[in-house]
Order: sequence, then structure tokens, then C-alpha cells
Amino acid sequence: MKDLNNSRHLSPSRGDLMHQIINENTPVELYDGVYYKRDDLFQPFGMHGMNGSKVRQAIELVRINYDHIVEKCHGTVITHTQVHSTTGTILAQVAKAFGLKCVICVGGCKEETLDRHYMMRLAKYLGAEIRIVCGTGMHGPVLSKLKNIVDTEGFFNAVYSANVDKFSEAILDLTTEQVENLPDMLTNLVIPVGSGIQMAGILRGLTKYEKYVENIYGLCIGPDRRTRIDYFVNPLEYPVPSYNMIELKTKYANPAREFYGGGRLDELYEAKAYKWMMDNVDLDNEKTLFWVVGRRLFEDEVLENYDLT
Repeated sequence: MKDLNNSRHLSPSRGDLMHQIINENTPVELYDGVYYKRDDLFQPFGMHGMNGSKVRQAIELVRINYDHIVEKCHGTVITHTQVHSTTGTILAQVAKAFGLKCVICVGGCKEETLDRHYMMRLAKYLGAEIRIVCGTGMHGPVLSKLKNIVDTEGFFNAVYSANVDKFSEAILDLTTEQVENLPDMLTNLVIPVGSGIQMAGILRGLTKYEKYVENIYGLCIGPDRRTRIDYFVNPLEYPVPSYNMIELKTKYANPAREFYGGGRLDELYEAKAYKWMMDNVDLDNEKTLFWVVGRRLFEDEVLENYDLT
């Protein structure tokens, strides 16, 4: 992987990202007898920049569509997000590196309260235009408003789920390839699940690389995503391995605080799945791997490394 991690946070050029090798495997590390797939160590913007598999997906999606975005979409990409989420901020940082404009749709907040959410402040710092498109932050209404903007203003729709079928090489295949360096003969594989796209890519990889896992656990931070995951896997090409889908009884926006040998875990996703693993898996006697999809920048980290004033 090209090493761009030589400062607090970086602004690699379009050329850097156009030629960066983004499909090199991130490491698997062992701490206290548990394996961790460290996809959070994909850090093209430095150790205090946006990281993880969603960054890899955004880079590839923009890279393969760059000419179209510039020539047909007014040089602008658009997505939607919740105010606590990293999704919009990731696209903002990628768009900035490519010299593109970024629009982020949100709902359920007001202009005067938007800056209370540090991820939104960081997205604006990175050049994004944030539009409050409806009175609710629920996925369906916000996505509907986003589609209207795409239809009327012609921006490139960079929502991951909208690009799974057409650009699977960006949205699914890059995650699929990350399975290659997983240890063989795992007893347990524990995966935090949001939209289900990352888990779908992992399941495809288990089939492609013939990785046998006795128990696969998808820990849903939100609704059950089994139907969506099975569709994304594409069972005609990749037979879906048997897996367990577990809905964690926690609200998405309620943070959890957990640490492991690699540091502090993402407080909205990984930390919640990690706690479940610690409470429910026999880590002393079973070969277990925990998949770290990414790590959001924590508020104190953002304020220390970015001038958001």
C-alpha cells in the first residue's frame, strides 16, 4: 500500500489517489488470542484522516467515474448521511482530493444546530455543501430527496447501495479481496453490520478464497440486513455461506467505549459488536477473528488536528 501517512492528516492529490494501490491487503493482527482484521489501517489521508473500507470504496467509485463526473455531473458527487455518520465526511475528503465538489443530504436537524455535530463540521471544513432536505433523518425520506436533486441538478449519485450492481468492482469486490489473508479454519468470525454492504463483500470473499468458518456472526447496529446481504452477495455467483444475524438492542447514536490491543474502537459500530463478542464467544478456546471495518475520528482527535473554527 502506498504510504501517505507522514503527517497528522493529509491532502493527497488526484494523481496520488488515481495511482494508489488500494487493493493491497490490510493486516491481520493478534491481540490476547483474538485475530483482528485491521481494515481501519487503510489510511490514505494519514492516521488522523478518514480511514477504512468505506474510504477504499469511495476512492474507487470516484476514480472509475471521474471523467463522467467532470463532464456530465458538473464535477459534483452527492450522498446522504446521518449527522453522526462518517459516510458524508468520507466522500467529502475523497472529493476534495480529486478536485470535485461534494453535496451531503441530511434530515432531522436545523441549520442552527448542525454545527453541534462534529462530523458535519468536519465535512464542511473539507469543502462539502450540506443540505438539510427534510424534517426527519430516516433513510427513506432523505434518499428520496437526494434522488430528486440528482434528477434535477445532475450530480453523480455516490450512495454505495445505488452503485452495487453497476460498479460492484468498487462497492463489493475490494472488500471481497480483503478476505484473502484471513487465517484458515476459524471457529468464529465477528462482523459489525450497518447497511450490510461490507458483510456481503466479506461473505463473497469467504467463498472465493475457500475460507472455512464454523460460525459467522453479523452484529446489526440497526435493523436486520439479511435480505439485503443475500442479494448483494449474488448467490448465483457466490453461494452464500451460512451465517448468524444478530440485532443488537442499542440505538445507533448511543456511543459505546471499548478498547483492544490496537486502540480504541469505533464507538457506534465496532465497540458494540466487540462487547457482544466479549460476552458471548469463548475466546480462550475458539479461534476467533473480529473484522474492524474502520474507525471514526473521535471529536477530540478532530479538534486537535483540524482547524474547525
